Amino acid sequence: MSDSYDVVIIGSGPAGATYARTIGDAVPGARILMVEVGPAIPGGRGEHTQNLTEPERIAAQLLTQGPEAGIERAKALAGIADGFDPSLEFRQTILPGLFFLDPRPQLGPGEAGLSAASMSSGVGGMGIHWGTSTPRPQQSERIPFLPAAELDTALTHAERLLRVSTWATPGAGLGEAIRRELVAEFDGPGLAPIGFMPLAIQWQDGRPHFSGTGTILGDLERTAPGFELRAETLAQRVIVDGGRATGVVLQDRRTEEVTEVRAAHVVVCADGLRTPQVLFASGVRPTALGHYLNEHFQVGAFGFLNDAFDPARFEPTPGRIGYVHVPFSDERPMQGGVIPLAGSPYRLGLELDDAAASRLVAIPWYGAKEIQFSDRVEFSESETDSYGMPKMIIRYSHTERDRETIEQLKQNAARSAARIGVLGEPPELAAGGSSLHYQGTVRMGAVNDGTSVCDQYLRVWDVPNLYVGGNGVIPTATAANPTLTTVALAWRAARTLAAELRHVT
Repeated sequence: MSDSYDVVIIGSGPAGATYARTIGDAVPGARILMVEVGPAIPGGRGEHTQNLTEPERIAAQLLTQGPEAGIERAKALAGIADGFDPSLEFRQTILPGLFFLDPRPQLGPGEAGLSAASMSSGVGGMGIHWGTSTPRPQQSERIPFLPAAELDTALTHAERLLRVSTWATPGAGLGEAIRRELVAEFDGPGLAPIGFMPLAIQWQDGRPHFSGTGTILGDLERTAPGFELRAETLAQRVIVDGGRATGVVLQDRRTEEVTEVRAAHVVVCADGLRTPQVLFASGVRPTALGHYLNEHFQVGAFGFLNDAFDPARFEPTPGRIGYVHVPFSDERPMQGGVIPLAGSPYRLGLELDDAAASRLVAIPWYGAKEIQFSDRVEFSESETDSYGMPKMIIRYSHTERDRETIEQLKQNAARSAARIGVLGEPPELAAGGSSLHYQGTVRMGAVNDGTSVCDQYLRVWDVPNLYVGGNGVIPTATAANPTLTTVALAWRAARTLAAELRHVT
């Protein structure tokens, strides 16, 4: 063994960063190694690409495309799955900076698949590309076996880590006018109140600053001198000795040198697909591993505001995006909204004349998936992916309830547009996998009964010293963007791990 650490964290995205920051703050003398399979990017570690200059942003996106690194997106889409048009709309679904799990998946009988399942490899993980929406889970989206007060405390801390901005209702300007229309259309008894989407964006000198993974890490290198971030380093497997996690086998992607490091604790936060892949490669294969895979449905459309909502009629609202948010509720298991795009900080790459651009709105609706054990990511015993890890195959189908949800999503997107203007195109279901929110694959559970991979503090059942993190731990069917919940759960787990370190030291 060439090195020894208190904690090795696999993955540099929001969950891994939360573990590192929380442990480093609680135990400043801890030796923490974070490894990331992808490279460092321009603009500082973990910086959101929306904060970079245009040349830096393009360079960063090309760097984080894994096996497609350096390939322009139009070329990367040349071999896309049958039935999908590599047009501008689809290029927006498969974002620059990502790469496909499998661009031409073979679907089994009755399978819908996740043809657009994709991921990113680079320092900061998906936290340098994400849209920054941070709604709190509502009603049955919440994890039932966690005490409500504890979950709320964790969510509040996650909002601080991500520097979330929230806006009170009623609001002002165009955003408030749109909100009132959606209240009239969608409000009702027992439904969560319609407001504005919380976003991990702050305004600095009149300009928006998007929270990336670096926002979570803060100045950790200064406050915890034992923290090390090692890029272009593949975690091939966790070393399990005597039933306990004792270290990690690492490969330097530049030299292909393989080393082993000792670790008192190992945390796997690779993402919702690669975290179970690492566990599988490590021989850690509980019954639920990779199963209960779910991704919320995404239906979207662009619309154009009518004369009553002409932005010129309203006073500007500096420091607000005005993203109107219709939250998930059990009586309506979906989340929707309207985003006025005039003056928006989001760079969408659309080519429109000024008059059309000023009235353009995005209308996203997300629906909860019915969770099934049979929806899963499988791992091959013999075939490998571009990183030499067990090849992944997704098995995923839609239930009758799912099909009903998809139709309701389309109807609600059309109803949203009709209240404020007209649709630019019919609402369509986005390609499966394009939301990038893959959940359930290492799900948490209240008891070790074979239906979960880890406990409420994200400790893998029956393998002491091994933790997981990321969207994959969420066990509930959700429509809300999961990043806030993921960070909250990682914070709870990291506090538990830090307490163990303090006890030992």
